[in-house]
Amino acid sequence: MQLPTMIAMALYAAGTLWFWQRIQQIRLSSSDEFPRRYVPILAGWGAVIFHCWLLGHAILVDGKLNLALGNVVSLVSLMTVVVFLLATLTRDIVNLGLFVMPVGIFGLFVGQFLAGSPLLIENASPLLWWHLGVALLAFGFLCMAAAQAVVLYIQDRHLHKHKTGSLLPALPAIQTMEQSLFRLTLIGVVLLTANLVIGAYYLYDQIGRKLEFNHHILLSFVAWLGFTALLAGHRIYGWRGETAARWTLAAFFVLNLAYFGTRFVTTIILS
Repeated sequence: MQLPTMIAMALYAAGTLWFWQRIQQIRLSSSDEFPRRYVPILAGWGAVIFHCWLLGHAILVDGKLNLALGNVVSLVSLMTVVVFLLATLTRDIVNLGLFVMPVGIFGLFVGQFLAGSPLLIENASPLLWWHLGVALLAFGFLCMAAAQAVVLYIQDRHLHKHKTGSLLPALPAIQTMEQSLFRLTLIGVVLLTANLVIGAYYLYDQIGRKLEFNHHILLSFVAWLGFTALLAGHRIYGWRGETAARWTLAAFFVLNLAYFGTRFVTTIILS
């Protein structure tokens, strides 16, 4: 294992531990001093720097873009962590760090040790870069929405059973958690919509193919319908709490199948 890989994983793990300790401190005391508040954030940014360095060497090969399955997983996980760290600048979503930092560890591990067969793209067009960038942002926001849904589900279940546990006292009010969930989902849906449009235009303009409803496109569209139905259900029928969390996680599962499922079958299992 390369030294930068070990450092990045150690920083991700340290960030996870520090997030947990900070939550425990908030639960036991209302004080939240500067060092305790920002140490896990700084650890996360440190992990991101090493992760970027490793990923840059893996993706850019002799001027070509290597979109092997492991590299894509690593890139998506990196973007998720970056979106989370940027979001902490404006909102206190420290509880999500417990779930987002391990995503970075998982993506880094897959990228370094389970990359799969190379998929080299030469002279990538600007439209392809836009497609990849918007897709990464969409997945990053929706991954954070899924993490928020997990926390909201736990919070809602504990409140209904009149249990507190070790995590619940440190969480914001359930209304605040729901607002954060729907805000992240809305941003993710807007980006996912843009990505589907850009992808369809890229196929037609750059490759000369019409939009075909293969497994990837069909599952992406189903995931888009799931997230859109969640937002509509919240707006019209007042969906919230456990119902909203279940819809979010189900749609995110389908999105994972769309992003990685078909690639995993074709590049890992069938090969």
